[in-house]
Amino acid sequence: MNEGQSSTNAFDFSVVKSGIETVLASFTANLTVANIASVLGIVIVACLTLYLFYWGARKGIAMLQSAFSGHGFRV
Repeated sequence: MNEGQSSTNAFDFSVVKSGIETVLASFTANLTVANIASVLGIVIVACLTLYLFYWGARKGIAMLQSAFSGHGFRV
């Protein structure tokens, strides 16, 4: 090893910092109350749809099992 050179593994984090700042700036520039409300609305409607589908499927399966076990249809 030469006397004038030192062995360091320093990493320049300024590039990483500027990249993160750029990404956050572009993300927050497009963030509005309307966007947040629309995303929340989509998520809530999707969850309700999945729940109702699950409930209806269970109800349908229970009705079929009841019909085939000789108890007849009940709603």
